[in-house]
Amino acid sequence: MSRNLRIPAGKLGTFHKVMDAVFGIGTLLVLYSLFSPASFYSSGYRISMLAGAIAFLTLFCFHVAGVYKNWAGADIVSECNRIVAAVLVVFGSLLILGYVFKVSSIYSRRVVLLWIFIWPALMCVERVFLRKFYFNSFFETSMNKKAVIAGTGKLGAALADWIEENPWAGVKVEGFFDRKDTSCESSDPCLGNISELPAYVRKKNIQLVYIALPMREEALLEGLLRDLEDSTAQIYFFPDISIFTKLMGGDVAQVAGQTAIALRSSPFEGINGVIKRTEDLVLGLLILTLISPVMLVIALFIKLTSKGPVFFKQWRYGLGGEPFQIYKFRTMKVLEDGYEFVPATKSDPRITRFGHFLRKNSLDELPQFINVILGSMSIVGPRPHAVKMNEEYRTLVPGYMLRHISKPGITGLAQINGYKGEVRTEDEMVKRISFDIMYLQRWSVFLDLEIVFKTVFKFAWRQ
Repeated sequence: MSRNLRIPAGKLGTFHKVMDAVFGIGTLLVLYSLFSPASFYSSGYRISMLAGAIAFLTLFCFHVAGVYKNWAGADIVSECNRIVAAVLVVFGSLLILGYVFKVSSIYSRRVVLLWIFIWPALMCVERVFLRKFYFNSFFETSMNKKAVIAGTGKLGAALADWIEENPWAGVKVEGFFDRKDTSCESSDPCLGNISELPAYVRKKNIQLVYIALPMREEALLEGLLRDLEDSTAQIYFFPDISIFTKLMGGDVAQVAGQTAIALRSSPFEGINGVIKRTEDLVLGLLILTLISPVMLVIALFIKLTSKGPVFFKQWRYGLGGEPFQIYKFRTMKVLEDGYEFVPATKSDPRITRFGHFLRKNSLDELPQFINVILGSMSIVGPRPHAVKMNEEYRTLVPGYMLRHISKPGITGLAQINGYKGEVRTEDEMVKRISFDIMYLQRWSVFLDLEIVFKTVFKFAWRQ
């Protein structure tokens, strides 16, 4: 295939829309033929009606969810999050239609549940293939827009590197401009001073101008923007907000009609919160069903080996720093369920013999799936600390309370990286908190699934 093949951006968007609907309908038909062949052949009319509804809802819901909005400039994780959200909306719409027309019972629940997991996975694989392999291996697209970068600092260099590594973004950097008192010879190619940038943009018909200058250069920015008014170039400003990203990523929000930088915000606002709760309910109910026989056996052994209740409830801090009672299997001879208690150590004499086994394998944590279903916890998130420990470390570890903008989790990024169990030093707590904040900054459904997978298969649940 010629490397000069040209694909207009509009046609690629149409291609995605058609392929998403095809993946949805095709996946449904394949699953029906495999798991419900009798229905596939005897109820073709009903299945074709379902396929038609899927096609219509896909085109509508995916557009509303922003799946096709600026796909080239978005990272793959963000796009897959939007895809998952759109699939959930399609699924919810189908449930409503099935209820209204009283036809939900005629379709295979097994097939439909498999479909809502496999369909978005196929779409994400298709996106990865297009971005990482197809565009890179076969052609340079005609979506390429000529761009220049104002600023040669770390931000400008990082921007140029990202564009070079991701040709599917459809941007080609012509070169750099910088201030008069700063040489940009280290940036290749150096096109001149910033004062020369507007004329270059008009002469070379540059479509994109990326401004990567410090916010303190107010006069320079104002002059550059004024001179660029006499051009048709799109302008993007990348302020150096590294001091803010250390807090919670530095996101942009609209507040009272004004643009604001969100220095500290939860990643689970809006649709993300719906996705996270749906994930918890689906996985939580599935896991709780699978482990219920194990929990019954554990409860029986607790009653046979020591006196006292099966469950142990203890106060922890949860979402927004509000206290909640966490459920665990009792592993001690005593029942310290108040705010004040002495944390257990590895050879604590209060722990029963069977309790040692439960703690070593984290089986005492299984009842926390009840907390997940009730809504006080999530499957993945920062581990909840005891109230006394919270009060101690919140004044010692910077950013400690940021972990409470999320529901606490049964497992988390810190746990799969080895920071679990007893906290022996302040440095261990600092590293735990850094992983908790990293999780909140990078959250996606796929990160959650990765953490669950590694928790199980890397034996991260063992202490």
